[in-house]
Amino acid sequence: MNTLSISTLAFAISAALLSPQSLAQSQSSDGTDSGKGKKDQGIEVIEVTSRRNQANTEMTEETELLLNVAGIGGDPLSAVYSMPGIVYAGGDAGGEPAVRGSSPEDNAFYIDDMPVGYIFHLFGDSIFNENLIRDFQLHPAAFGSEYGNATGGIFDVQLRDPRHQDITTTLDLSMLRSGIMLEGEVTEDQAFYLSYRRSQMHLFLPEGEEDEGYTIFKAPISDDYQAKYQWLAGDKHKLTFSAAGASDVGGVNISEQSEAGRIDPDSIGDFKMKTKFDSQSLSWQYFGDEQKIMHLVAGHNVEKTDEYFGQEQFIKIDEEEYSLRFFYQLAWLENHKLGFGLDYNKTDVDYSFDIIPYYCTDHDADCNEQKGERIQDNTNLSVENIAVYLDETWNINPHWQMVLGVRAERNDYTEQSFVHPRFSLSWFTTDNLTITAKAGSYSRFPDISTALRKIGNPKIKSPQAEHYSLGFEYQVTDLWFTSIDIYHKELGELARSVDEDADNADLRYTNDLSGNAQGVEWVVKRERDNGWYGWASLSWSKSERTDDITKVTSEYYLDTPLLANVVANYQLNEQWNFGLRFTLRSGAKYTPIVGLRQNPDYPEHYLPNYGELNSKTLPVYHRLDLEAKYSTQYWGQNAEWTFAMINAMAQENISGYYYEPKDGDSPENYTISGEENIGIFPYIGLKMTF
Repeated sequence: MNTLSISTLAFAISAALLSPQSLAQSQSSDGTDSGKGKKDQGIEVIEVTSRRNQANTEMTEETELLLNVAGIGGDPLSAVYSMPGIVYAGGDAGGEPAVRGSSPEDNAFYIDDMPVGYIFHLFGDSIFNENLIRDFQLHPAAFGSEYGNATGGIFDVQLRDPRHQDITTTLDLSMLRSGIMLEGEVTEDQAFYLSYRRSQMHLFLPEGEEDEGYTIFKAPISDDYQAKYQWLAGDKHKLTFSAAGASDVGGVNISEQSEAGRIDPDSIGDFKMKTKFDSQSLSWQYFGDEQKIMHLVAGHNVEKTDEYFGQEQFIKIDEEEYSLRFFYQLAWLENHKLGFGLDYNKTDVDYSFDIIPYYCTDHDADCNEQKGERIQDNTNLSVENIAVYLDETWNINPHWQMVLGVRAERNDYTEQSFVHPRFSLSWFTTDNLTITAKAGSYSRFPDISTALRKIGNPKIKSPQAEHYSLGFEYQVTDLWFTSIDIYHKELGELARSVDEDADNADLRYTNDLSGNAQGVEWVVKRERDNGWYGWASLSWSKSERTDDITKVTSEYYLDTPLLANVVANYQLNEQWNFGLRFTLRSGAKYTPIVGLRQNPDYPEHYLPNYGELNSKTLPVYHRLDLEAKYSTQYWGQNAEWTFAMINAMAQENISGYYYEPKDGDSPENYTISGEENIGIFPYIGLKMTF
């Protein structure tokens, strides 16, 4: 069953808002704008004016560099997989990111300070138009008190403000997706943008053709939209209405000749899936003197998931969420800055299902051993969260800065309250070297599949974690920068499936699993100069889980000990830009198939027997992506072509092994095949603005 995110709401204030930008404007001696300086008695007079609520309309330099990473189709969030410690949870073809040995479900996603259920489509690309992202920050561990409901990493996306310009139209056309965006000024202090995109993947997957027992009857389609309308009221207030949404849909028929149908006849039939969300928010921001900031935002989000499969099995989840949050910051003493926040969230979930459940987690070697009887339910779940947080930034002297934070949370479903202290200390040892130590405690709402009545344990508790990190940042020269980050995570109260012959088997799940993750990450970066920039990273990590009942410790299935990335980009001239991305990593862990057994429900079919949990390692993975961009004009309008080759070396990377049923199989005679990641894939894209 899919995991449904029910989030404790929290928000972060963008660093760019902490220092309002100034607008320099030349004026004539009579006070009217002239657009250039005017000499009066031999002296040029320039009057500088400013507004604290300056619209943030341009992306940060770091985000711009991410947009040019090869092989991501202009999707900066996909560039996260070029960073150390980040791997796909579901292979190259899709799945959310796993951060530093944590589960993908441990992460939290924020859009403009609002937590959302997901920011990635089914095939791994993000839901954002590249033209609208202003800033993207990944906090892989030991993040601040403004973030909640996460024990893994934080993905914080800030969309830019609308530009005050003549209304323009931008078209994006590529083999992966197409989109259109409108943007412009309505009045002198009001502007808007509206973006819509739709995937093109369905054009490469013909419907109605059978392939090894599978027939696509609804080719997968993803779409998304974002909209903003903003009013800059005076020079201190900013009022913004935002809307965003995304959907994924697809369908395939699974026949009895297919691999899935021959292993599990319960899966035979049409598999249809549709997931979508729509959100709206209204934000008011006030920018006062002496770093004073006030931010109030109200949001509404609706998320729906519909799945139909097998012999009339289905899962339907309808979630509606209302949220309110407030943040206030001021400089209250010399060298001190105080921040206070309040988050409130109420979520109502209507869920219904008719399924054959499998009571297992990602720590079970064989979910077929945890198969239950077909079950139905139709009920409502209501969750209310409230959190308050406080952080104090103290610039002790020019060499030391300390941030002390605390976050207090209460969830009425689990009936748990938490007080999470968080700490950061930075030592600016020289102008070039900074050493930062961080620590904090964290919790999140349990996976919904483990918490629901009938198929889960309504009394299950929240997973918890403690994070520690030590970072060294060194500016070698004006062009070269390097950093080393050492981290450790202690994970507790994780969900463990209950053995069917245990005395408490009716609970289905308990909090009897723990774990840890640790690693070292090294990054070398070259700033843009003479057309060149890029970075390289090398990381070592180890992630384990321990069954607190049996005391057996196993490596986590996403444990990837060695991971290396190289990203390079070269601007040849005003027209041509070239880029490459190379990834090399040790294989993830997997549980080997060691034999077959008869399916107890279908005696003419076999099920695989598995060996020791995560005891084997996949082959080494490597992939090279190449890209070239060509800027030109058509009919006097700016245009940009993109030519890319994903997996240019056509490497056959294996993401796992599976039992491939054939006629004549027996417990001693069977076939094990490898599941390959994405093969070589060329694509072309065109973007025009007019």
